[in-house]
Amino acid sequence: MLFWVEAECAGEEDVSSPTEPSPMAEAAGADGVWEVDPGAFTLRASPGFCRLIPPSRAGGAVTLADWLARLHPDDRPALASALAPATDGAVCGFSLDFRVADPASSLAGGSGGAGGEGEDGGAGPWLWLRALGMPWAGGRLAGTLSDITAQRMAEERASLALRGSGDGVWDWDLGAGTVHYSPEWKRIATRCSDTALDGTIHAWFARVVAADRAGLEGAIDMHLSGERPVLRHEFRMVDSSGQEHWVLVRGKAMRDVTGRAVRLTGTVTDITPRKKAEQQLLFDAFHDTMTGLANRTLLLDRVGQALNRDRRTASRPFAVLVIDLDRFKTVNETHGSAIGDRVLRVIAKRLEEARRMGDTLARVSADEFAMLLNDIDDVGDAITAAERLARSIAQPIDLFDHDIQITASIGIAHSVTGYERAEDLMRDASLAVFRAKQQGRNRVDVFDSNLRRQAMSAMRLETELRAALEQDQLCLFYQPIVSLAHNRIDGFEALIRWRHPERGLVPPGEFIPLAEETGLIVPIGRWALREAVRQIVQWQARFPRPVPLFMSVNVSPRQIHDDDLAGLVAEVLAGSGIPPSSLKLEITESLLMQDPAKSRDVMQRIRDMDVRLSIDDFGTGYSSLSYLHTFPADTLKIDRAFVSAISTGESSAAIVQVISTLAAILRMDVVAEGIETETEAEFLRDIMCKFGQGYLFHRPAPAEVVEALLTDATEDASDGAILGLG
Repeated sequence: MLFWVEAECAGEEDVSSPTEPSPMAEAAGADGVWEVDPGAFTLRASPGFCRLIPPSRAGGAVTLADWLARLHPDDRPALASALAPATDGAVCGFSLDFRVADPASSLAGGSGGAGGEGEDGGAGPWLWLRALGMPWAGGRLAGTLSDITAQRMAEERASLALRGSGDGVWDWDLGAGTVHYSPEWKRIATRCSDTALDGTIHAWFARVVAADRAGLEGAIDMHLSGERPVLRHEFRMVDSSGQEHWVLVRGKAMRDVTGRAVRLTGTVTDITPRKKAEQQLLFDAFHDTMTGLANRTLLLDRVGQALNRDRRTASRPFAVLVIDLDRFKTVNETHGSAIGDRVLRVIAKRLEEARRMGDTLARVSADEFAMLLNDIDDVGDAITAAERLARSIAQPIDLFDHDIQITASIGIAHSVTGYERAEDLMRDASLAVFRAKQQGRNRVDVFDSNLRRQAMSAMRLETELRAALEQDQLCLFYQPIVSLAHNRIDGFEALIRWRHPERGLVPPGEFIPLAEETGLIVPIGRWALREAVRQIVQWQARFPRPVPLFMSVNVSPRQIHDDDLAGLVAEVLAGSGIPPSSLKLEITESLLMQDPAKSRDVMQRIRDMDVRLSIDDFGTGYSSLSYLHTFPADTLKIDRAFVSAISTGESSAAIVQVISTLAAILRMDVVAEGIETETEAEFLRDIMCKFGQGYLFHRPAPAEVVEALLTDATEDASDGAILGLG
């Protein structure tokens, strides 16, 4: 049992004997200092102490009883125990935070100090104080007393803010090995705030996903050792239902004077929504959003890994397949992009089902897929796999009201060819696809070195062709179109030629297909139309006729689909002054069927300007005759293959007569191409074919040659000569 003896409040300078330095004199930052003799039950206190713990009697001395009486009831036992001597009479140092009645409030009045609300622990105006005590000479305790009310209020505000943020709080006493978990921590960690935990760190770690536990423990150890200034780590936990979720732990250690961590306190935050968003972004970065397949980036990474593996271990060969859907653009144009997307998803699912386990399937462009085939014996395995994929693709696809069938051209690049980069395999497989399409589509082709040389040659040719367009190396040759009945030049067909500075005249069959493929045909076609009209303007002025000379200019499919052809024609005519009917545009039969609706619309806009339209190479395409009368064309051009059959007597010569008769029924003119013999010309005259062109009359020639021909024809017109062959 404790007995408390009153002691007078000494001045700040009189709290210890003159001959004995007191630790109270060194407590410069404290509000008050004190000294207790547990054996004599006495208290000596400074004025600063008395302002915080005033005596119960005005003018009297503060006693230990006064000190304890002013404490909050819940805090008295701890301070009484700290001030009491041990059973062996020794005293121990301590640090203790406690609440006392505010001296400025009503709690300060009356005997016993903290009566009323203070005695029963009810709510009241309390101050938070911190007492630090240490053993002193003669078995005494000496220490300081500090007002920490502002600090505790700030901590309380921070705690309220923390609870409002939704974060959970944990406090780990490293010495005692105990951990306090707030209810919010339990809710975040276990998804159940009333979960019972045993107050140890094991209760936490036991809920960490096994694969993440070592990382968390390592992060904590690095902070405790001082290697990292703060603890910050993301990991997964398992909730009470067994589901995984992501959390972020943050914390900071409290250390003693030696720097050793004695306490670790922090928060835990649920970051599952953010991690899911990050994972979705990561997935989207490497996958096609429409089909869910890998994209080109991920495929190239997998191919790169296969190359590295092959270099390290000389593992089994592999191959890359590029799968290009044939004429898929027609599906979008005919049925719309929504149906096109549905078709792509169906094909993606079929390819996914047909692939082997461990192979990577990707969508690498709008209508192109690719696959990495791992661990094959030879290129024959790759061909077999490609044929299996092609059969899967070719199965009919139900479009609700009807079925469609898609085929694919597939190119293969085999790893044994020797590659350093994944991009090179993809490039060579794409080259094989290109050759498969050139050879008729719906084929499987394997890359070889000749194909690469051809590709390099095509690249050089494309570069040179672009330069040719910029440096005026292109020119037009003109082939006369003759009125067969009157032996008279009535017009010309303008044909593009390339005067290469080193190779000379490059055949059109060598560069026109490349221009079509690369899109260069659009600017080339624009130039050709303007140049041809400029030339016919000059010839019409120099060689006037009752019916002016006309000029035929070939139109590329790319100009119909990728350019404003009608706008270009209107612009060129507006600046020329020639009759619009003296300009004819030649459109191939196959072009009409690629997009009949658009072709018909563009043709009608041009025909409304009174410009003439010819269907070139008629009879060689795959169009239906039922479409012919719907297009606003006025001329059919018979392909030279049918004309040459006239001289050989082949049965296909009858097609010439059929086309001529069909044109007469539809009130269209006919131009026969490739006339080389007088026999062919006579046959065509007999069946009332209106126009002809070919080597019998004249080869395509530069403008100056044709102009001389026109001059001669004009001078000889009275004699009935037409061109002066020879």
